[in-house]
Amino acid sequence: MREEELEVALKVVIVGDGGVGKSSMIQRYCRGTFTRDYKKTIGVDFLERQIEIDGEEVRLMLWDTAGQEEFDAITKAYYRGAHACVLAFSTTDRDSFLALHSWKLKVENECGEIPTIIVQNKIDLMDQCVVGP
Repeated sequence: MREEELEVALKVVIVGDGGVGKSSMIQRYCRGTFTRDYKKTIGVDFLERQIEIDGEEVRLMLWDTAGQEEFDAITKAYYRGAHACVLAFSTTDRDSFLALHSWKLKVENECGEIPTIIVQNKIDLMDQCVVGP
């Protein structure tokens, strides 16, 4: 196999409390669709998107994990092998912001330290914002 035929694939886990909009965020990013209907993720969902970085094709594998505690035993196994992490919280849910540290620790316990970003979701609801700067 020639070097230019090798595919670059990155596993990215999206974590955070239930109801913060993780599924909506990646549905919008991967499929361009959005729905206001809330449907709890059971376990883990998976979406992909091809992007180009510095002229190289990269396949992002986005793992959308359930945010409810009852799924912890299932979802933490899916963190393994992740190359990056998105910590998501909701503008309208202060507890989801306060929980980010514990979500980060859960991922680090399975993956070690990996590149991680925080995403403030539901910014269209800033009139209901409960998380200040």
